[in-house]
Amino acid sequence: MSIKINIELLNTEEPGRELEVSEGTNYEKILEILDLNQETVLILKEGQAVPFDGMATSGNLTIMCIASQG
Repeated sequence: MSIKINIELLNTEEPGRELEVSEGTNYEKILEILDLNQETVLILKEGQAVPFDGMATSGNLTIMCIASQG
């Protein structure tokens, strides 16, 4: 079974994305799919920070870049 996640990327020039991933996927894997370094971002689900090893759920997800990637 899979879940759909709408991703909003803040503080970056990248556009938002919609991903479909397997149930049981963690946020660290989502960052890997998006080619984002976990040391440079903050992940928010419904305005609350989530741990990288937390299990992703369907819905909206905000990834805020907090460090320069240049």
